[in-house]
Amino acid sequence: MDSHFCKKLPKFFRLWVVFLILLLGCSYGCQTKEPPLSPAAARFKQEVKECIDLVTKALLGPLAKGDAAGIHAALKKTEPENLKLCVRCPFRMGVMDVHGNSLAIYPPKKNTNLDFYRYEVVQQVLKDRKIAQQRLYLQDGSGLYVICVPLLKNNEVLGILAIALSASEARNKWGLTEKEFLALDFNR
Repeated sequence: MDSHFCKKLPKFFRLWVVFLILLLGCSYGCQTKEPPLSPAAARFKQEVKECIDLVTKALLGPLAKGDAAGIHAALKKTEPENLKLCVRCPFRMGVMDVHGNSLAIYPPKKNTNLDFYRYEVVQQVLKDRKIAQQRLYLQDGSGLYVICVPLLKNNEVLGILAIALSASEARNKWGLTEKEFLALDFNR
C-alpha cells in the first residue's frame, strides 16, 4: 500500500468524526420543540385524555360486537365519571363505525347530529390511526371543537369516538384558545 495514503488516513478519519459530531449536534439542536402548554391547555388536555381512556375501554367490547345498544349503555355508564370535564357545557360524544354510520350519541338530544364521517379530521384518523382534532363551525357561526379518537382493537380500527364541545365554553371554562386547542397533541 502507498505509505502516503496511510499518513493521510488518520486525518481523514478525524475530519470525518468532526463532521459527524457537527451533523449530530445540528440535528439534535435544530429539532423543533413543542412550546410548553399553558396551564389552561395542559389541564384541558389532561382531562380529555382521562375521558378518552375511560370511554375507550368501555366501548371496545360492544363496538367489536356491533352492539349499538351496548355502545350507548357504555357511554351512559361512563358519563357521570368522565364528564367532570365539562359538567355545564354542551359536550357530546358520538361513536361511528368505519363506514361513517352513527352508532350512538351521548348525551342524547333531539336534532343532534354528530355525523362527521365526511370531515377531513375523521378521514385523517381512519388513515393515521391517531387522535386528531379540528375546529368546525355550526350553521349559526359558532365554533365547535371536535376531537376524534380511533377505537382500536389488535391494531384494527373498529370505529371512531368523536368528542365535541363548544369553542366558547372551552374558552370560558378553561381559557383555551383556538390556537392552543389546535396545537394540542393528544397522542402523547
